[in-house]
Amino acid sequence: MTNGRKVGIIHKENKILEEEMISGKTRLKFYKIGKLKFISHLDLQRTMKGALGRANVPLKYSEGFNPHPKMVFSLPLPVGAESRCEYLDIILNEPCDERELQERINTQLTRELQITAVYPQDMPFQSITVAEYEFRFYDMTGKELEGLLEGALPIEKKSKKGFIEVDLRPKIAGYAIKNAEEGVLLHALLGADSGDFVNPELLVRALERALGRPVEDYSILRLELYSGERVFH
Repeated sequence: MTNGRKVGIIHKENKILEEEMISGKTRLKFYKIGKLKFISHLDLQRTMKGALGRANVPLKYSEGFNPHPKMVFSLPLPVGAESRCEYLDIILNEPCDERELQERINTQLTRELQITAVYPQDMPFQSITVAEYEFRFYDMTGKELEGLLEGALPIEKKSKKGFIEVDLRPKIAGYAIKNAEEGVLLHALLGADSGDFVNPELLVRALERALGRPVEDYSILRLELYSGERVFH
């Protein structure tokens, strides 16, 4: 099976249009915002599977007694977080026009869950090392947040051996704080590889513990994923 793009030529009303075709291993980039931030990763899988089926996407299926479409998602989001950079890998059994495929799938999804790009798979998901998040805190000042990030951020984290206490501060690769009209913004780069993954919700809990009072009014938005110093795509 071949992978990648192939440019075709379409003659329409005496105009020559270029058509970018894609087949084989294909990556879909999408966002998940609004009320859909409350659906679980399993529900997201079911939603995307249903949308691809209704859009008649020519997916490759697994073999055996219970065949299912070959679909792989990138880094799961915690329930309650939004994202502008989610990814889904599929395998197309036949060539499709990229733009037309994107439009077909999006008509089967809500406005809060839309495909923003379709292209051949490039970087493997295993190469993702860092995730960039925007936290917005409505019940914390910028001065308080700055003070918390200057010290240790101990928190209990689940591991294969049970719960262990770790310091999340060294796992923050970089951050910036900005006062906004509504709340305080924290842009943070968090570890995202298999051996150093930091759940953004866990960072909120660590800040809450260090602050000594509940942190309840906040939002989380994933902005970008990185492979080393390169933007993941």
